[in-house]
Amino acid sequence: MFANALVSFEQMVSSYPGPLMLVTILCPDPHFKKRHHKRRVVQKPLVDSILKNLHPGGQVFLQSDVLEVALDMRNQFDSHFDVLEHITDIDPSVLCDNEGWLLINPMGVRTEREIHAEFEGAKVYRRMYQRRI
Repeated sequence: MFANALVSFEQMVSSYPGPLMLVTILCPDPHFKKRHHKRRVVQKPLVDSILKNLHPGGQVFLQSDVLEVALDMRNQFDSHFDVLEHITDIDPSVLCDNEGWLLINPMGVRTEREIHAEFEGAKVYRRMYQRRI
């Protein structure tokens, strides 16, 4: 399925047959120019829709090789501390750097972009959250 998550997420999830347990946002287009930031996928309406539909115990995994984008995504989700917990608060065995970025991909499968970025020597910024039960 191909869709713009910012526009179609709510409709797609409403017809999903089971509980929404995992949402991943992996290396979204950075839209570097300030005037194009409105095109970034992680915006308040999408975050609100994800949190509205995410089942208790469900997780959100974010990843980007662009620090500015990773910080923007982190800020969007960190602002919902009443609903979400960072994965290290739940599982202290998860390894993070001193800024809370996960050191390894917890999904076990690396994306092509992730492989390319790491090959080029770039850092990949990852965060994982879990909806409070």
